Amino acid sequence: MDPANVREALREVDLDVEEGADILMVKPAGPYLDVIRTIRDRYPHPLAAYQVSGEYAALVAAARLNWLDLPAS
Repeated sequence: MDPANVREALREVDLDVEEGADILMVKPAGPYLDVIRTIRDRYPHPLAAYQVSGEYAALVAAARLNWLDLPAS
């Protein structure tokens, strides 16, 4: 799913809710922070978001190269 297309993500969430989802999950979390915020604002369901290991490794590598500051994030 395109991280820039929030409407598509919300359509998918609507379908999940209609199908009786107990929890809403967003993976990977990093590129979808705006989607996570919108889901939290619109739905009362529990919400989970996580980074998979390869994405976490990329974040750690970027921090080691001083491209980002993980503790400040």
